Amino acid sequence: RRAAGFGRAPPGMSSIYFDNQLPVSEPGSVRCVAWSKGEGTPFLAISEGHSVRIFREEGEELENYKQVGRCSCTALAWHPISKVLAAGWEDGMVTFSGPQSSSAREDREVHRDAQILCITFNPQGSRCVTTDANGVVGVWKTDQKGMLSQMCHYRKSGSHDKVIFRTMTPTGEPSLDNPPFFFGGELGVIYLADDFGLCSERNKIGSPLMMLEYFHQRDMVVVITRSAILVQFGLDAEGKVINETKQKLSCGPQPEKFQGVWAGPGLLASSSHESIVHLWNLADDESYIMSLQGVDDRNTLAGDKVTSIDFNPRKRVLACGTRAGRIVQWRCSTLAGLPKSENNWQVLPVISATDCAIDKLSWGPGESLLHVKTERNNIILSEAQLNTTVQPPYLAVQTAPTQVLLYHLERQTRSIITPGFRVRGLSLGGSFVMLWNSKQVTVHEMEGHGLGVSPHSGFSRESSPIAAAVLIVQGMERQIAIATGAKIEFTNLQGHTQRSIQFSQEVEGCPLCLDVNGAYLVASTTMNVIRVWNVSRAKEQLKGAPRKFVDGRNDASLGEIRSVRINADGNRVSLLVDQRLAPGGAHGGNSTLRVPDSRLFVYDTESDCFLTYLVGKSRVPVAHSWDCGDPRLLACEVVPQALSYSGEEDVSGSAPSSPQASPTAGISLKKSLDAAATEEEATHCVMTLFVASSDRDGSDRVLMQDQIGCAEPGSGGAPRMPVALVVPHIYFARQLGDLAANQAPETGGAEQEAGSAVISRTVLRDFAGLEHVDDNTKKALLDFSYHLACGNTDEAYKSVKGVQSTGVWESMSKMCVKTGRLDVAQKCLGQMGHARAAGALRSCYEPESEAKLAVVAVQLDMIEDAENLLKKCGRYDLLNQLYQACGDWEKALDIAKTKDRVHLKPTHFAYAQHLEAIEDVQQALSHFELSGTYRTESPRLLCSLGMTDDLEAYIDRSDDSHLHRWYAQYLESKSNLDGAAREYRRAGDWLSLCRVACFNKDLDQAQKICEDSQDSAACYHLARHLEAEGRTKDAIHYFQMAGRISHALRLAQENNFDGDLMSLALSSDPSNMAQAAKYYETRGQPSKAVVLYQKAGCQKRALELCFSARLFDALRKIADDLSADSDPEILAKCAEFFMQHSQHEKAVHLLSMSNQYERAVDLCCEHDVQISEDMAERMTPEKNSVDSNQRAEILSRMAKLCKKQGSFQLACKKFTQAGDKLKAMKSLLQSGDTEKIIFFAGTARQPDIYVLAGNYLQSLDWHNEPEIMKNIIQFYSKAKAHDKLAAFYDACAQVEIDEYRDYEKAGGALRESLKYLAKAVGANAESDQRVQNLQHRIGLVDKFANTRKLVESAPEEMVSVCEQMLGMPDIESAVRIGDIFAQLVEHYAEVKNFSEAHRSVERMRQKGIILSPYIDHRILETIYTQVGQPVPVQEGGGGAAASGAHHHGGGAGGGSASSRGARGAA
Repeated sequence: RRAAGFGRAPPGMSSIYFDNQLPVSEPGSVRCVAWSKGEGTPFLAISEGHSVRIFREEGEELENYKQVGRCSCTALAWHPISKVLAAGWEDGMVTFSGPQSSSAREDREVHRDAQILCITFNPQGSRCVTTDANGVVGVWKTDQKGMLSQMCHYRKSGSHDKVIFRTMTPTGEPSLDNPPFFFGGELGVIYLADDFGLCSERNKIGSPLMMLEYFHQRDMVVVITRSAILVQFGLDAEGKVINETKQKLSCGPQPEKFQGVWAGPGLLASSSHESIVHLWNLADDESYIMSLQGVDDRNTLAGDKVTSIDFNPRKRVLACGTRAGRIVQWRCSTLAGLPKSENNWQVLPVISATDCAIDKLSWGPGESLLHVKTERNNIILSEAQLNTTVQPPYLAVQTAPTQVLLYHLERQTRSIITPGFRVRGLSLGGSFVMLWNSKQVTVHEMEGHGLGVSPHSGFSRESSPIAAAVLIVQGMERQIAIATGAKIEFTNLQGHTQRSIQFSQEVEGCPLCLDVNGAYLVASTTMNVIRVWNVSRAKEQLKGAPRKFVDGRNDASLGEIRSVRINADGNRVSLLVDQRLAPGGAHGGNSTLRVPDSRLFVYDTESDCFLTYLVGKSRVPVAHSWDCGDPRLLACEVVPQALSYSGEEDVSGSAPSSPQASPTAGISLKKSLDAAATEEEATHCVMTLFVASSDRDGSDRVLMQDQIGCAEPGSGGAPRMPVALVVPHIYFARQLGDLAANQAPETGGAEQEAGSAVISRTVLRDFAGLEHVDDNTKKALLDFSYHLACGNTDEAYKSVKGVQSTGVWESMSKMCVKTGRLDVAQKCLGQMGHARAAGALRSCYEPESEAKLAVVAVQLDMIEDAENLLKKCGRYDLLNQLYQACGDWEKALDIAKTKDRVHLKPTHFAYAQHLEAIEDVQQALSHFELSGTYRTESPRLLCSLGMTDDLEAYIDRSDDSHLHRWYAQYLESKSNLDGAAREYRRAGDWLSLCRVACFNKDLDQAQKICEDSQDSAACYHLARHLEAEGRTKDAIHYFQMAGRISHALRLAQENNFDGDLMSLALSSDPSNMAQAAKYYETRGQPSKAVVLYQKAGCQKRALELCFSARLFDALRKIADDLSADSDPEILAKCAEFFMQHSQHEKAVHLLSMSNQYERAVDLCCEHDVQISEDMAERMTPEKNSVDSNQRAEILSRMAKLCKKQGSFQLACKKFTQAGDKLKAMKSLLQSGDTEKIIFFAGTARQPDIYVLAGNYLQSLDWHNEPEIMKNIIQFYSKAKAHDKLAAFYDACAQVEIDEYRDYEKAGGALRESLKYLAKAVGANAESDQRVQNLQHRIGLVDKFANTRKLVESAPEEMVSVCEQMLGMPDIESAVRIGDIFAQLVEHYAEVKNFSEAHRSVERMRQKGIILSPYIDHRILETIYTQVGQPVPVQEGGGGAAASGAHHHGGGAGGGSASSRGARGAA
């Protein structure tokens, strides 16, 4: 049986670049470079001298398509869809040719004798625009076969070398078929043109253009000028410039060398020979930089400059060429949206491409090709993977494009194969190794023990390129399976086809990947179809039906397969997958972004379902391999990569994650339940996985068994490439150059010797120490590991039950620690007989299982595993103890500082004890200080070692007062009082310093110490000493300084120091004051005693002394200091005293405070004490303090007294508090405060109060105050006093008649009065005499009002009606007779009938009507002058009133406040 090596992913993952030098005779003469577009075989066109040459990606030239002209080629461009090349020449000729062109075509007419500057195709390839140095712009119609025809051309001033197509309309709709285009050049003028002959200037920048680009998503033109100005603008529907912005760019000292490229939608990357790359986010108006500094660990790019830049949108990689010939790459790590900062770019390994400055970088189509142009050479860099394959005991590793290392796993010998062509794949079978590429196959045979290799056979396939090939050896049967076109051919070793398997290109696609393992062959196609065959017989047998790589529930694609590997039983196929995503992160079949999937897929041929395993976020699998003997064990190489698809990311529009399998889903996708590696740090590693079938629910799972880092330990972390899994080892390959430079392999690997590759191996975790066990034990260990990973403890134990080796059981114990199986570990320890470990585990009572496993790990000398377990469960306290036990004090201190702060000081203390044990005194002292125990431990340490001089120096250096106090006590015990005093002073221990001075009988010094320090303890000690010495006065002073007033008072009383006693008592506490007061009371000094009693709070005793000693002044002072919190008995006594002495106000005050409210009110009533607002509030009981009736009675009496005293508002307040709002309102009415009356009435909400308020407001000048009128109506309405409201409207009507002669408004007011009068009368309103009278009045008023309107239309009728009304007997009840006469006089005067006017005036005089209120004096003068009579004397004097009456008499209403108020009321 054979096992395939690691199946490595195609270019774009963990890879290297092979360089292909182009055979260019004069590299410096290369002027133009252009890569072909679209899918299919990539071609590179270059112009060298007078020729244009086309090369394949391997550097092979297509001789048939070489063009040679009379002059140099100055512009190249490929058709965006087909392999047709457009070339522009110095003499103005334009040619179209290429591999897919029907024939070569040329044109010399449009651009005559002018150098072609630019050739640009539109996105669909249907139009082509060419420009020249004379300002001619040609527009061509083109197709995919190279046919062209001229459509139009334009001629503008200056040369134009920049052309872009406007692929968005002003309405926001894409325009890709025949879009218009912008062009511009040296004059800074930008034109917009189309293919119909329409061309116009759109913007004038004013500086030569260095860059002209189009921001498709926002329909914006982006321009960068030679003066480093960034200009953005759009065009509206009429073609006018809108939203133009200008910004000065920071382009370093050489802005003329500016280069820019789109690095995403609206993201512009630029550089101008600096060490940084600027990225301008035009959409968000933000920018940031990426620097060459610090790109690699050794900072090899320090001082280097970026000389060229290009972006690959398919793999989202920004590449920069430098002055030193290096290529620096950054990969965008965001799936959705633009990268917002440099943190969204992942640095890829630096490539050393050449030894001179890179002039230009150009990404080819796809993801793996990059052209590098320098002054010395032209290179095509092709990104590829080194191939590996293994079949024990042989291992083959590709070390260079044309070299393969053959390695013997057991003898560890090696041999080099150099086939003479670039190797694309390897395959081992039996004693043969096969090498192949797309055109040829060679087979080599291994001979002898020295691993000799000799060529066996070879053949070529020029006509049909080889996509994949594998060598199949079954006993003596040897054949090669070759995937070519839409079939797999089976040939012998000489290349003769024996049979073939056909594929349907439309349904299945063409075979792309092959793998063979033992008797089974697997193939995947371009349409992601998987087919498996059994090839152990003469004719291959298909195993199962072809399976599409889709979700069985909804037929949704799961991705694009890039690599397949099959296990030894042929029942499982592992897959590496890519996802096609649109720039925003959504799935898109034809999108440009190809993202590797972070999931490893496994196809189970028996259950016909897919399993997934997520290798981790920001990590992708790049290679995979099944073990040669165990069909369950799978290895997978994982590399860090920020740009990856996990199927679980929250990407807008992204595909759904892989669903769980369900019994009803049939053929469906099932997701792994174990993803232990998802949260680990992204590192380059190899994962070993078990693909397990569960007996419990029948579902399959992918479980991680181990993870091995690829950085080689002991070599500075040099990278290694995993090449094979052969239990019990993982084999790695590395190159010696990696030891010197810790970085990814660089270009030039082809020049390294193949023999320099070093093969190393690492033992699998489960076989540590058991590398040489027999096959049965190896199988038992694998079964044990498998069942342990599945969680089947019983089966795991059964699989190794027969093993007797203690070493094997110890290895399994360690395996249990690594897999976290504590229960199995206990059984293994029992089999080992490891009593100490079993006892330690039994005595461990920690709640976390990881902590118990850590105990087992420590006993098995697995310190690193114990460390990881404790970190995992967060038990940093136990980890700290582990580090201490291992003597790893630096780690212990570090973990205590960062994770276990609560044990930081104990850790320092333990370390200090350790240092003390090894007699490192200085460090021990330092850590005792850090532990906070130095005050006792440091002196103890130095004293125990007899280092008294060091002790003195240590304490002298310290500023800690505790240390100086300890040392002072130490010196005092040695009778060194001077030294002790010095240390006590440094420690600030004034008590001890005073004690020493007193001991030395130096009382002056002791007093000085106390005066200077003001230390209470020192002062107390000195005071006691002075008291013992009989110096009472001084003792009292220092007792007072010490705050011990009781001692000072005691001494003053004992020695009758009355003068000092009072001052001491006043500065002491209440108890001492009371004691001193008693002393003064016994000494017959009641005034001092009263003062002290009062200060001490003994007011009762102070009052008794005042009464007994008749100290009235002191009593008044006490009364002034009383408050509501004072003793009620004291308040009552003081009140009684003030009443006896006729000080009623103070008595009332005290009675109120003592809650004797009735007595206080009685006192006010008896003695007519003037009640202020504060006094009234004090006499007001709290709501719940007395009975509510009693409280109302007190408040009513108080309110009556206030009313009597003229305090109407205060009386209102108290009546309100008593609940008698009516009396409150009556009191408030007497105050005459209209505003408060209105407010109170509005809040009282009682009809009686509303009526009172309305009545009061009617007494005011309401007809001139509309607000008062409004309130009157409102109050009467709320009180439902309809009769009063009717009377008020009647009064309003009379005001309108008397003052303004406005009978219309008077009629309206009377109608309102009638409405409310009817409501007041009730049901019998129609028969009520008042209603009838009012209706009669309304009729008369309306009749007169209507009569006045007849002045213009029917004057005779008006005169007749007026005369009729003058004859009515009751006319005066409704209409003033003077107004009727005035109407007649005014009419006659108006019509010049002065005799009738005179007769009417005389009739007025006969009836005794005063003329002035009704007729204007000027009218009277006119009338009497016309009739020749003298003007009668005016009884009312003056004519102003009449004038005003005349002014308002027109009936239009006037503008008076009353009329407006009446109108509002109506």
